[in-house]
Amino acid sequence: MTGIGIGLAPARRLLLLAAMAVAGILAAACDGAGPQSPAVTPSATPNLEATVAVLVATALPATSPTPTATLTPALATPNLAATVAAMIAAALPTSTPIPVLTPTPAPTPTLTPAPTHTTVATPTPMPMPTPTLTPTPTPAPPTAPGHSAVTAGGKHTCRLDAAGIATCWGANGDADKGQADPPDGAFTAISAGYEHTCGLRPNGMAVCWGDNSDGQSAAPSGSYSAIAAGHGHTCALNAADGTAVCWGSNEYGQTDVPSGAFTAITAGGEHSCGLRADGIAVCWGDDHYDQATVPEGRYIAVAAGELHTCAIRDDGGIACWGSNADGQSPSSRKGQFAIVSASKRHTCAITIRGTASCWGRSVARPAGTVANISAGADHTCWMDRDDQVSCAGNNRYGQSKPVTVTPSADTYLSVSAGALHTCGVKTDGRVVCWGDNERGQALPQRGIFKSVSTGVHHTCGVQTNGSVACWGDNWNEEATPPEGTFQSVSTGESHTCGVRTDGTVACWGRNSDGQATPPEGTFQSISSRWPHTCGVRTEGSVTCWGRNREGQATPPEGTFQFISAGLYHTCGVRTDGSVACWGRKREGQATPPEGTFKSISAGQWYTCGVRTDGSVACWGNGDDGETAPPDGDFQSVSAGYIHTCGVRTDGRVVCWGYDQDGQATPQ
Repeated sequence: MTGIGIGLAPARRLLLLAAMAVAGILAAACDGAGPQSPAVTPSATPNLEATVAVLVATALPATSPTPTATLTPALATPNLAATVAAMIAAALPTSTPIPVLTPTPAPTPTLTPAPTHTTVATPTPMPMPTPTLTPTPTPAPPTAPGHSAVTAGGKHTCRLDAAGIATCWGANGDADKGQADPPDGAFTAISAGYEHTCGLRPNGMAVCWGDNSDGQSAAPSGSYSAIAAGHGHTCALNAADGTAVCWGSNEYGQTDVPSGAFTAITAGGEHSCGLRADGIAVCWGDDHYDQATVPEGRYIAVAAGELHTCAIRDDGGIACWGSNADGQSPSSRKGQFAIVSASKRHTCAITIRGTASCWGRSVARPAGTVANISAGADHTCWMDRDDQVSCAGNNRYGQSKPVTVTPSADTYLSVSAGALHTCGVKTDGRVVCWGDNERGQALPQRGIFKSVSTGVHHTCGVQTNGSVACWGDNWNEEATPPEGTFQSVSTGESHTCGVRTDGTVACWGRNSDGQATPPEGTFQSISSRWPHTCGVRTEGSVTCWGRNREGQATPPEGTFQFISAGLYHTCGVRTDGSVACWGRKREGQATPPEGTFKSISAGQWYTCGVRTDGSVACWGNGDDGETAPPDGDFQSVSAGYIHTCGVRTDGRVVCWGYDQDGQATPQ
């Protein structure tokens, strides 16, 4: 389930694999005529797994071993029973009776026996290997815990472990609404909405917690087989007959459920959708962006986002409709998909091979194979085959934790995160870079270095002999350092500054705002970022120059140990270890937490620092996970454009945040 809502139906293409598996097993197991088969009466909402098991048991001779196969309940079609029976007949010896299915009248679509004219060619019985079936998640009837899951909501995330215990993290609602405080006990399903969460108990009872301002958390009594939490409403399927019930906000008719049975349900922003047994998708509620206007065709899964909807067609491809302002709703997407999850501004899906892809507003895509994925409002979480949860995206409320990071294989002295690339100095003095290399900024010069600094499209470092070497874009001569020896160097957007061995500052490159015109005097350290520069003078005071539209070049009084210039803000560590920031505060980047720090680094719209206990704290905009540091002790941290890297106390580098160009994957 996504935070905005998703409903999944099983893949009908697995029916053929299931039938082939049964036929193959019977062909290998049968060596004589079986007993007369009794009639099997499927229920109104057929369970394919049970039906096939009965068919197998009744078709085999009494002395034959009963084959077993793990089958995912499949989407019921009118001729499913006839198809399975015919395929079993094709695999049995001609003298083996064929089991007969007798449908029972019901208010919902029923299984009908195969017409008498249906014929299937009978192959020569021979052993056939049983194909491996890829499980397709589906709203299974509530039985007992045992299936792990993850669901991303508006500003929070929840997961179920194998025992059915729910854990949530992230925002917990204004005035303690409590959407991240799940009740005790086991669940078989869970779905995170915008500011509320709902789950199903093993007996099918629905339980909701969090915001209830529209009645979205007031679940009606009954036994349910599936549940989906939307923005201000919730929908569920009755376990008995598959009919849907919705509750909560009904401003646009999103809780006015059409009659009839469904196999899947999903709740979006202000609309809802369901799947019929024949694969027809039905949507109701808000349709201002055509998000409730379903294209023709048959589907095996559907997911309602805030203003769009996506579904998996019966051929495995994806169709989307509704708002496409951020590219979240392309009309079609080719492939063979098993899971789809739609949210506010992006959509994610998993193929039948377990690989994930996301589209829409930029959100990191999980690497490797995954078992489950859920798109939240501005973040995404997924679960691998080992039930390990990883998240990426906005982490302002902690909704993207836990965060999985992979440390570097080698050890480093320092690391510097730039716009879309990162460089570090290894313990042997060599510089290694990774990420975007469009202008050569990630191709370091040879030599032994003691420090390195990454800008937007260029990089500079101080070699052990004190000379500065630069590489990458040199349009403004920002990569053409002057002669002489330097203590340190700092790269900005299109300019560079360095502290010479005598303490004076030299700058080169673009000087549109005076960022490359340093004041006189001697400095301990310097920091250049975009169009301004700041430095700590020898006596500890801070001086800044360059662009000052947001007050980023107007430092407070007092003495500092370290300084770091961001895009439109600056932060520094005072001599008492406290942090002071100035400049733009709109995203929270200049509002530091309390406590003492030993280093600081200002990024684009956020800031990170290493506390005196070695842990990393970040504040400001974290839309891409750049403010979600992993646990552990660090020597240093470096905030880039929208990614962050740090050197742990063991010398290994870890990075987090945006990784589209590989800038957060250390070498």
